[in-house]
Amino acid sequence: MLKTRVISAAIGLPLIIGTLIIGGRVLYLFVFLLAMIGLFEYYKAFSGTNYKPTTWIGYLATAIYYFLISVNYNTFITLSLLIFITLLLMFLNIIRNGYNILNAAVTILGIIYISYLFSNLIFIYNGINGKILIWLPFLTAWLSDTGAYFVGSIFGKNKLCPSISPKKTIEGAIGGVLGSVISCLLAGLIFNNMGYSMSLVHYLFMGLLCGITSQLGDLSASSIKRFCNIKDFGNIMPGHGGILDRFDSILFTAPTIYTYVTLMKELL
Repeated sequence: MLKTRVISAAIGLPLIIGTLIIGGRVLYLFVFLLAMIGLFEYYKAFSGTNYKPTTWIGYLATAIYYFLISVNYNTFITLSLLIFITLLLMFLNIIRNGYNILNAAVTILGIIYISYLFSNLIFIYNGINGKILIWLPFLTAWLSDTGAYFVGSIFGKNKLCPSISPKKTIEGAIGGVLGSVISCLLAGLIFNNMGYSMSLVHYLFMGLLCGITSQLGDLSASSIKRFCNIKDFGNIMPGHGGILDRFDSILFTAPTIYTYVTLMKELL
C-alpha cells in the first residue's frame, strides 16, 4: 500500500509542479480536467443513494463556464452566468420531466462545490503576482495535511468530529493550522527574496485562514463520502483515491487565497 502511494505521488507531484511552472493554457486545461473528473466522481458517489443528479447538466454547465473563463476572465460575470445557465437548464428539466427538486439541489451543489471552487485557481493565476501566489493553495493544503497527520499521530487524544471523521483530533487540527502557517511564511520569505514584495503579516493571515479552511474542505468531502457510504471517491491515483480525495482541501484553500488577496487589494 505504501509503495503504491509513493509511486502515485512520484508521478502526480511532478505533473502538478510542472503545470504550475508552465501556467497559461496548460494550467487552464489542468484545472478544467480536475473539475470534470471531480464532478464525475461526485455524481458517481450518489449512484448508491436515492438521489439521482442530472449529470449532463453538470458537465455542460462546467464546460460552458470554463470556456467563458478562458475567453474573457471576470469573476463576477462568469459566476453569475454559471448560476444562471445551471438554474435555467435545471428548471427546464424539472418542468419537462417532473424532476425531483432534491435531485436538482444535488446537481447544482456539485457544480458550485467542484467546478466553481476549482476555478479559483485560475482566478488566482490571473490576479496580481498570480504566478507566485498560485503555489499557496497547494503548499498550505499539503503542509496542513502533513502537520495534522504527524501532530495527531503523536499527541492526538481529543476527537475533533467523530461523527464524520473518527480519526481526526483537535491536536491534529492545531498541527494542521501550524503546518499551513509555517508553509505560508516560508513561501513568503522566498517570494519576497525573488522580488515579489508583500508583508509577511499577509502570509501569516493567509496561512492561518488556509489552515482552517483546508481542514474544513477535508471534513466536507468526508461528510459526503459518509453520506454516500463510500470509502473513496475514485481510484485515479492508486493508494490515494480519486481527485476529490486528494484535492478536497485545495478546493477550499484556493478561494481562501483568492478572496484574501482580492479584499486586500481593494482595502489597501
